Amino acid sequence: MFRRLTLIILAPGLLFAQEQTSVDCNLTRSNSLDISAREALLGKRYTIAASQFEAAYAACPTQRGILLELSRARTLEKKFEQAVAAARQYLAIDPRSVPGNLALANAYFMGQHFHEARITAMLVIKAEPGNSMALKIKGNAEYLSGEANPAINTFVDLLERHPEDGEAAYMLGRIYYQESMVDQAIGQFERVLKTDPRSYKSYDNLGLCYEAKGDNDKATRYFLTAIKIVEESNATYDWPYANLSDLLFKTGDPKRAYDAASKAANMNPLSARNFYLGGKALEKLGKTDLALNWLERSTTLDPAYPEPEYLLAQIYHRLGEQEKADAARKRFLAAKARLPATRR
Repeated sequence: MFRRLTLIILAPGLLFAQEQTSVDCNLTRSNSLDISAREALLGKRYTIAASQFEAAYAACPTQRGILLELSRARTLEKKFEQAVAAARQYLAIDPRSVPGNLALANAYFMGQHFHEARITAMLVIKAEPGNSMALKIKGNAEYLSGEANPAINTFVDLLERHPEDGEAAYMLGRIYYQESMVDQAIGQFERVLKTDPRSYKSYDNLGLCYEAKGDNDKATRYFLTAIKIVEESNATYDWPYANLSDLLFKTGDPKRAYDAASKAANMNPLSARNFYLGGKALEKLGKTDLALNWLERSTTLDPAYPEPEYLLAQIYHRLGEQEKADAARKRFLAAKARLPATRR
């Protein structure tokens, strides 16, 4: 469940030409609010940014480009209906606008309206067949709608047009990995590293690929390389720690597995998987009370995650606390039933 079903797109901070202002427009106030909103956006204060973009547009409605930045802020704020509304307001005057349709497609995609995202992206591709962002949205929307082959074809087309696009190669590699096309995935991640030798995400995914091929030594080296670059870069990317923990547990080293999971949890204390991996390792080490704490934390963070409930049921049964064991087992079965079918 937690193998990163991938593929998040954030709309870039495009600058849009502003229309001539009218005498009724308070341009000074609008520009001041716009600058303040962009600063808030850079600081990841998305609610503040959205509010200030709204005020900036209200102060001078002829500056329609602000609506696209508003759509972007609302998307990052995860208020997707409002993001769609802002993009549509922009498109009401210029329905064929490429930036407007990109903003709308991205808002649809991030809101998991994949059919609408794909259709809107196609409008952009019709006008600009090589538009990389539209192709990425289309390919990701296809994949997340269960259409793996069309998604692969879209990314292959994108990379034929833009062979140096490392983000596209990474996305294609993720799809290949999810579809168990491991050798093809390795090729894409190695492609990324040719242009970006410090792509810790690519090293991490190469670790997953070689683990899938049964080469645990090489997988470990790639995870450790990813971790080294993450630490040198002061990045907040917990996946290689968690993936290394999972591999170490599978290969019979629960102590080092716990150490890696602990680092992952410190870096990302909101990840249910990190706490599950730590709890699993602690249980193997015989530290039952601590294991229960970690596993309960995992279930609190994500009640839809079945694995910690299964392990909790086993531990409580072993401790003779059958009522708790039965409750955990029921939660496990309910969470398992809600999971989508695994696509292979």
